[in-house]
Amino acid sequence: MVNVDLAKLPKFDQLPVKEGAPPESVWGVFGDNDELGCLNFLTPENIVAAAKLVKTGKVFRLDAKVGYAKPPLFGRPPFVHDIVNLSPTAHDDLLNAYNTQEGSQWDGLAHVGHVKHRKFYDGVTAEEIRARKGRLMISSWANKFVGRGVMVDAAKYRADQGRPIKPLTRDVVTLDDLRGALAAQKTTLTPGSVLLVRTGWMEAYEASSDAEKKAMAPMDKLKSVGVEPSRALVEWLWNNRVAALGTDTPAAEPWPWNLTDADALHHRAIPLLGLSLGEQFVLKPLAEDCAKDGQWEFLLVAVPINLDNGIATPANTVCIK
Repeated sequence: MVNVDLAKLPKFDQLPVKEGAPPESVWGVFGDNDELGCLNFLTPENIVAAAKLVKTGKVFRLDAKVGYAKPPLFGRPPFVHDIVNLSPTAHDDLLNAYNTQEGSQWDGLAHVGHVKHRKFYDGVTAEEIRARKGRLMISSWANKFVGRGVMVDAAKYRADQGRPIKPLTRDVVTLDDLRGALAAQKTTLTPGSVLLVRTGWMEAYEASSDAEKKAMAPMDKLKSVGVEPSRALVEWLWNNRVAALGTDTPAAEPWPWNLTDADALHHRAIPLLGLSLGEQFVLKPLAEDCAKDGQWEFLLVAVPINLDNGIATPANTVCIK
């Protein structure tokens, strides 16, 4: 992590700063060979300030249970959990075919490159990642993902506005929805915030029948609400120094989206901004508690898997109030 003076970083309309970098990219902003992207906003000073938000000791786990989606979404194969008998009184776990993105997850910067520019964050190539050259490894984040979390209950806001979200459709949570929800909650973004957006998708999925879950599991059958994938959105995220964006949806942005679309949120956020997207989080219990006490900010602690050359990580995230 570099020493970051947040006040001196360029605004979105001043990007790029590096010669030859794509438009709207932050390549070079945090120096050469950066591995953290927007996690650089989680400075020691911001972590100390976030720790002071802990008042009650309540802890909220954001991960769904491993294997919650049955069958797994996007047509991913299910893992198999074996209990290995070591002796009459000892056991091990063995997870066969476990995908780190089968459930609640943070996307690493090696997850998605830009479909037009054919590069990953900071100009890293697919060949470097596949050759295990140690670039954009998820293990680089192992002790870097701690800071102020902010809940944006878009589901509550939209319902209160008489425009309830339809989570199992390609509904869109707009930038105006996010701003409106923050205003209704009397919450402001400060540099280094990890933004959590609740849409109600996870509850809608869990309430579905087994047959409905099976029908929506294939990549070409799944439909989901998501956050607006616009230039205005990523400009707002960057200019507010948002460190990461987590949601309770399968893809953060509305699904389906065209994987060849250069304007998709995944292509704008991960390779150009170095902004991690979190998906399939359990946010309802935390949101309900925030609504009760009026405190929509908290200490967020994520512990990414310490896997060299890893692409993504189970969320392993708690929020502490």
